[in-house]
Amino acid sequence: MTLHVSNNEGLSSSVMDLALHQDVWPSVHFTKNIELQSQKLDTIIDKEHIDPADYDGLVLDTQGSELLALKGAQRVLRNTRMVKVEVADFEAYTGCPRPEQIATFLRTYGLREWTRTPFAERSGGGRYYDIVYVRN
Repeated sequence: MTLHVSNNEGLSSSVMDLALHQDVWPSVHFTKNIELQSQKLDTIIDKEHIDPADYDGLVLDTQGSELLALKGAQRVLRNTRMVKVEVADFEAYTGCPRPEQIATFLRTYGLREWTRTPFAERSGGGRYYDIVYVRN
């Protein structure tokens, strides 16, 4: 995968291209690309001999690739009690998921939205949220 590295100390770096993110943070842009090999979270857990039962939650802030990360964590999701995801309800990054797409995916694992906290707003409409999902 290509990781696009951002000029804001890497905080907005993503494997996705910037889209309307710049409406909220106009000074943010990518400065370079790094080629990386990606792995699913489930694969990393196996390789590192981590017991997912030792953890109650999963927190994701992957700059638009949250659904991709969740799809790679299906075994983790079967046991976790809580997932916190940063997600925008507009196309902040090209092809990024919206809250309803995340919710639909997590529902298949028995997780439902518990809280939604907005933290940034786009002048043309749309917000960024921290959304917490809990097991039913």
